[in-house]
Amino acid sequence: MLVLLWALVAGARWAMSFQESVTLPSGMQLSREFDWDRYGRWDLFATNGRTRLARDVEFLCFNDRYVFVQSYDRAFTGLYEAETDSRVPVDYARAMAVSGLSKPGEGCDGYYTGRVGPGLLLDAGRPPFVPPCAWRNVDNEALRDRAWFERPCAPGPWPPERQ
Repeated sequence: MLVLLWALVAGARWAMSFQESVTLPSGMQLSREFDWDRYGRWDLFATNGRTRLARDVEFLCFNDRYVFVQSYDRAFTGLYEAETDSRVPVDYARAMAVSGLSKPGEGCDGYYTGRVGPGLLLDAGRPPFVPPCAWRNVDNEALRDRAWFERPCAPGPWPPERQ
């Protein structure tokens, strides 16, 4: 009986280790939750931290108001707005124009110039599991949370060279 109780507690602690989160400059949150199929699924939540907006986030591009999500579940791929805590019902081209997230020739004009995976944004991230420093979009003066650029990043070439 004691072994079964220990196994339950150990299993619960292991599953809880997958609960990580990041608050974006817009106030929206990315949260990693345990999922038996994906070993940890990243979801986008509204600014209240409770309302799930998108599931299975693969990559994102974000600024102070908008988040463009590319999801493993294509039904959730799209543009999300922090002011309304909802999805903006527009196609990709219109989403990029409305949000200001399009940077011709480079991709994203948010806090990074490339789309990043949620796991690269963790506060305790260390190279190579952080976005490349070269992708920080410090030239975009419209971005208000300048402290975001002080977050960990990977120096050197991207992608990292194999050692």
